[in-house]
Amino acid sequence: MNKIELVIDIEPVAKGRPRTAFIQGKVHTYTPERTQIAQKSIVACLQAYKDKGFGTHIPVKLTCVFYRTKSKWLPKREALPFRKPDLDNFLKLLLDSMNGTLIADDAQICTIIMSKRWTDEERGYIALELEEDTNG
Repeated sequence: MNKIELVIDIEPVAKGRPRTAFIQGKVHTYTPERTQIAQKSIVACLQAYKDKGFGTHIPVKLTCVFYRTKSKWLPKREALPFRKPDLDNFLKLLLDSMNGTLIADDAQICTIIMSKRWTDEERGYIALELEEDTNG
């Protein structure tokens, strides 16, 4: 059974909403720069695992934990990062980055177990595990 476990050494970034601007009377839609930079960094990390990825018709189970650095301004008693950004927005960026690298299409993911936590490290990171979903 194929299984991929890895740590992506990047502070988790939530996927930003597309923006629209009017330039010389024309509408231009774009993704925020911070989102683009984060996605390129994640894709670069995943490229090393591309040949271990899952084929087109294989159901996949994803387990991921988004470890965030805690601001010194937050209370010490705050054990979990319950504030924004939302967990699903972290996941959206990760799934978009995995498309075409670890998995052919994110529609293959049938089970997701995810969480966000604080880290004691100096920088945040994403721990993820992908394996064939055999719960069918």
